Amino acid sequence: MDEFVHRIVKCLTTEAMRLSVVKNPDGFLCAADTQQKVLDESGLLLLPIASGIELRVRYELEDKHSENHVCYIVDNTDEILPDIKSHLYIAPTFTIAKLMPACNETELLHAKLTFGMASYIFNKKLTRNLTKEETRYLLLESEELYGIDPQEIISTLKAIPLQWEKNETMESICTILMRAIEKGAYKEIESIIEELNDDFQIFINSKYFSFINSSSIKKPKMVHKILPHLTHVHQRTDKVALLVVDGMTYWQYLILDKALNEEGIKTQKDITFAWLPSITKLSRQAIFRGEAPRMDYRQSPTDESRLWVDYWTSSQRQVSKRMQDYEVEYTHGGLSVGNDNLSRLAFVDVSLDEKMHSLDNNKDLFVLTKNWTEEFANDIKALHEQGYQIYITTDHGNVLANPWRLLNSQERTYLYEKESRGKRHLIYNNIEHLHDFLQSNQEINSQLFVHDNWAVWRNTKSFNNKDSITHGGAHFLEVVIPFVKIEKK
Repeated sequence: MDEFVHRIVKCLTTEAMRLSVVKNPDGFLCAADTQQKVLDESGLLLLPIASGIELRVRYELEDKHSENHVCYIVDNTDEILPDIKSHLYIAPTFTIAKLMPACNETELLHAKLTFGMASYIFNKKLTRNLTKEETRYLLLESEELYGIDPQEIISTLKAIPLQWEKNETMESICTILMRAIEKGAYKEIESIIEELNDDFQIFINSKYFSFINSSSIKKPKMVHKILPHLTHVHQRTDKVALLVVDGMTYWQYLILDKALNEEGIKTQKDITFAWLPSITKLSRQAIFRGEAPRMDYRQSPTDESRLWVDYWTSSQRQVSKRMQDYEVEYTHGGLSVGNDNLSRLAFVDVSLDEKMHSLDNNKDLFVLTKNWTEEFANDIKALHEQGYQIYITTDHGNVLANPWRLLNSQERTYLYEKESRGKRHLIYNNIEHLHDFLQSNQEINSQLFVHDNWAVWRNTKSFNNKDSITHGGAHFLEVVIPFVKIEKK
């Protein structure tokens, strides 16, 4: 058990009784994040009670004959009737200051401590008493690191107008999401993220396939429209660089965006939609093919390079915009900034995606992304200095997925080929085999987005036996991806 939680529980309970009651004037025990952390770590339910009658009802209906470990939080223990009080441990009045005797009590009382802030201060193991000013400074330090109120975040997320075709929606959601992940509070807001995703699933049911034939003139609504869009808005002699970061979801891009802004580079943020299933073979192929992807395509840097060069040098391109081979270059894994003769440069960075698949939580993904950003932002700055107009996008995002179960050998038999199954998607050789799978697993049918010969998860489930950062499904964090423009210097 976490040491901080252990100390809280020790203040509130006794081994002799499973039910207790306490007064908590500073309200720390009533905060949702405190209640969740204590419940997760110790199994103790912290339950605010408004009146003696409410306590009577709860005790008689829920706790009297159960094995629940509950601490009732009340304003006045004198209101508890004697017949109930005899079954409760009456804990001493609790304030968070009791666990932080080195801090100024008045400053702690006025501070709105989240669980993360309080845990941070507790684990400082202070050995001398702090002045009011020193306590105030420590509170500001803890707020900078852990000052996030999950309930406030949830309220803010619920108030966002959900217009999934507009960048403002993803910008608003992911700005909040990124901060929650940074502060280690993703679990507390996970349920509201899924509520937002439920709305997105309604949106893609009605809108997604109409994007396939959408115009690319104003913006590429889907990834296969990116190259047609660049063709329309640029002259043959323009220096254009397309940077594709494999697997980067929108909130990760915001970390990069901040680094670019600190370098003095202004960005124009927008969104596009990944191809479904949201896997590299299809969605990144769609980017470099400039049209709908093909299932017989073999994913490799060599084939991607061929698609990129063929697109710009094709004899089918109008003469005024057709390139020569020496003007077009594709690089994979290392950004090329030395050749001034290039008019069309593509770069694919796979380092994020390769590392993220080994992770099982978003906090580690945040740290990984921040470390990666430092070098990548410098590469973009160098490219910007060479006079390129730069576009940044990805083939798909990612999501923290939790297990449904692994596929058995029989279920794997009829899948298309190597790329046809992943943690979030299935592609079948024969549509009848897909129908057989759905018939055998009817309990998950409503959780799958099914089209033609494929099925992908709509929620955060996966064909796996453990939590993982992955992709392939129809979650908005996988499908709604950044398409960012940086004007030439």
